[in-house]
Amino acid sequence: MPSSVRQPGVRHISSALPGCGGAVPTPCRDGAEDGGRLFEAHPEVSFWALAGKTPLGPRKKSWAGQMARRSLLEAAGVALPDALGEAGRVPPDDVLDAAAAAWSAHRIAQGSASPLPDPPERDRHGRPIAIWY
Repeated sequence: MPSSVRQPGVRHISSALPGCGGAVPTPCRDGAEDGGRLFEAHPEVSFWALAGKTPLGPRKKSWAGQMARRSLLEAAGVALPDALGEAGRVPPDDVLDAAAAAWSAHRIAQGSASPLPDPPERDRHGRPIAIWY
């Protein structure tokens, strides 16, 4: 996806963070190579990575698609219980997407996530623009 499609959302979120509006002040640029603040993840990119960087065939709303996604998550150590309590009231594909985003977030926190594109593009302030998985 071209960065021009993603940037408005990132800019909007970034401007809502404390100290991040307008010019890039110190709280947004904490000296970390990655800007230290904002990472974008997308469940379909996460599932693509979990599937060995190949597209998944079955649609995510189909039984086959949901079972494929659940299997990929489980193989990566993300086991979803059969009973989800209140979370079980949301559509199953939303639960799977949230789990995939959590998998990406864990990889980001561990420092093992990869950007798409690699290397990331940069916004006008030098912050990376990428989807992380």
